[in-house]
Amino acid sequence: MAHTHDHDHDHDHDHHGHDHDHDHGRHHHHHDEPERQFAVSVASPSQTKRVLSFQVPVEEMEKERAAVLAELRRELRIPGFRKGKVPPGYIEKNYADMIATDAVRNMLPVVYEQGLAREHLHPLGDPAFQNVEFADGALKFEAAIEVRPEVVLQGYDRLSVESAKREVADQDVDAAVATLRERFAVYEKADRPATAADTVVLDYVPLDASGAPEEKARVTGYAVSLASDSLLDEFRTGLVGMKAGDETTITVVYPADFGDADLAGTSRTFSVRLAEVKDKLLPELDDAFATRIDPASKSLLDLRLKIRKELDAEEESRFRRDIDEKVIDAVIANNPFEVPEVMIANYLESLVEEDQRHRGGAADEARAAEIRQLFRQAAERAIRRYFILDALKRQESLTVTAADMDERIRAMAQHVGRSEEDVRRALEQPGRRRGLESDLLDEKAMAFLRERTTVKPA
Repeated sequence: MAHTHDHDHDHDHDHHGHDHDHDHGRHHHHHDEPERQFAVSVASPSQTKRVLSFQVPVEEMEKERAAVLAELRRELRIPGFRKGKVPPGYIEKNYADMIATDAVRNMLPVVYEQGLAREHLHPLGDPAFQNVEFADGALKFEAAIEVRPEVVLQGYDRLSVESAKREVADQDVDAAVATLRERFAVYEKADRPATAADTVVLDYVPLDASGAPEEKARVTGYAVSLASDSLLDEFRTGLVGMKAGDETTITVVYPADFGDADLAGTSRTFSVRLAEVKDKLLPELDDAFATRIDPASKSLLDLRLKIRKELDAEEESRFRRDIDEKVIDAVIANNPFEVPEVMIANYLESLVEEDQRHRGGAADEARAAEIRQLFRQAAERAIRRYFILDALKRQESLTVTAADMDERIRAMAQHVGRSEEDVRRALEQPGRRRGLESDLLDEKAMAFLRERTTVKPA
């Protein structure tokens, strides 16, 4: 009798977060298992896919059936027989299907693990067992797995990218100063009608169908800028020209795409009282303002120079990031290879979990599907970048030296204003030091590529 099971064991894969370094999924290592008799052949349908075809002979399956039968005999309780004394013939006759199924189920993972070792394969995630056939006492099955692509980089010694560094202009400094000035604005009561640019303070209450106020929904002392995008047009139009103490009614028609589904497409009338009109007073642009923003700046000129320096540094780092991204894109274009699907799935899963932790509450499948779709390309590119830098480090024998680590520790200590000893102590935490070494090695690999890149103005 032939049992054909399609054990599609697609277990959920171990999640590697964004660290794609660990190849193995969760294998159940059967190290203590004796070496089984079986034949295995490996097909490579693609760069990252392998299909192992196994054949386990009758005598090997017979041993497993005998072991299952012996265990069943020990455990089986049947009226009329003492425990452990049920005749094997009775068990064979009445439990043949169960014995066959258990023998197959026990054999799959053991033979699979031994097949991996024999073929020196390192799977990513778990296998999908397929075409499982137990016929005439012999077992045949396949295990589909994914493996890392073998990436050997080419064409990275002379790269060319286009990128432009933007010069920081006076008006950029003006805009930054204006933002700081806004942050220090103070508001005073004004005895005049409101304009569309003012901030006002309101008391309002929605009215029911008969025109009576819905007291539960009354709001008092609500400050809002009439220039705000979030303010409904009817409120803006209704309030312009009113003075403190004036009252009016305003009817709002909520747009069909309004954020609150209960209100979308409906209309409501509010009784509104304008409590205050506010005058916005901006601080004088003088040396005192500069010192208030930054005690180290003695004059407005000092502050402007400092802001320009910060804007220059921001632009410099944006420019470098842009070059780095384009360098990676150029290497990707020169080196096509397949990205394992399981790594993309794990990467996206980590984003979904992170999002759920961030939001709290129950899992939202629609949102998770949207995240997977939105970030799929970014996930694939991040994994390509990982494989590219990994291959580059191997091919060029790039390493992190003790001097590299010392230099980075010094820089970190300076940046956070702590002693080098403190930073070294913090790095003693498990994984911290390895993480820093890995970051440094990535930076070295990127610097190696940058040195071989010509940047043309975009």
